[in-house]
Amino acid sequence: MNPQCPACGLNFHPEQGYYLGAIYFNYGLTALILVVTFFALFFLAGISPDQMLWPLAAFCVLFPLWFFRYARSLWRGWDQYWDPDETVPEAGTGKEAVP
Repeated sequence: MNPQCPACGLNFHPEQGYYLGAIYFNYGLTALILVVTFFALFFLAGISPDQMLWPLAAFCVLFPLWFFRYARSLWRGWDQYWDPDETVPEAGTGKEAVP
């Protein structure tokens, strides 16, 4: 991961443990997809839970590994939206917000 954004200079490593919140995005989406898939396969396709066990277990391991970088990006965007870094230029203006 780059240390900062090449376009606006946003620091991607603000403090130790900052990306711990990305786990919530990763876990939440994994759990949502797993639950929806389980009930859809169980009620709509008639597949037994025993048949779904290993494919869904593999999904629970592989999907979070693949989604890790996107979860970090979502976490950084979420934090920037709710608690903006004042030294980063405002979107579309090309100038810094407040030094």
